[in-house]
Amino acid sequence: MKQHIALFLLALAAPGCQPTPAPSERSPQTVANAPAPKGQACLATVVRDLQVAWPNNRTVDIVAFGHSVPAGYGVTPAVHKRDAYPRQLEDALIDAYPHAVLNVITSAVGGENSQQGRDRFQHEVLDLHPRVVLIDYGLNDRALPLQQSARNLAWFVMSSRAAGACPILLTPTWDEQAESGQARGALQAQAIMIRKLGELTDTPVADSLAAFEAYPGDRKRLMAQFNHPNREGHAVVLTQLLPLFQTAQ
Repeated sequence: MKQHIALFLLALAAPGCQPTPAPSERSPQTVANAPAPKGQACLATVVRDLQVAWPNNRTVDIVAFGHSVPAGYGVTPAVHKRDAYPRQLEDALIDAYPHAVLNVITSAVGGENSQQGRDRFQHEVLDLHPRVVLIDYGLNDRALPLQQSARNLAWFVMSSRAAGACPILLTPTWDEQAESGQARGALQAQAIMIRKLGELTDTPVADSLAAFEAYPGDRKRLMAQFNHPNREGHAVVLTQLLPLFQTAQ
């Protein structure tokens, strides 16, 4: 698997470009759990646990990790946590699994990219011992070389599994400035890379961008500002996330 990822990263390197400096490859100090199974098999174990009733049920924590979108930013600097997809996911899962002791914890920093997120991944994600980690950096990682972004996301995936958590990758949400041209290409490049990384690592992908692009109406109705979804836009993300938690039903 690591060889496949390495070949994927090499394929992303544009000819003639200088190599991207490798991020620190330090491994997080993971909890003493067995590595999580991969793909939907991992999430199926979570779903089974969400169905366990008292007195045998245990707390299930999900961490939403990333930038301003999972944080719930609307028109900057206002934050609307109740509208954001982590809160909508928590509410939907509580409705679906009424016996579950469930927390969806938001660990997201506005303006952050995945390279910056590496510095806090251990303390603000893995140290919480989550069962699931949602990884959402697609919008802001357009500022990074694509190979560097892919390397960081792969590191989050492998580190999550080593800690016993199930990773989920998210493609970027919409950006009104990406209707055409270079900005559209950069957004699509992130999504294509994330989808391919999901295939190579057997990691579920919530394809937010595909859902926004398939929206039949005016996408401006889904946006609080040009790069932040409103409640309806976050509900579009939920349509991609929620089915991943229904594997055992």
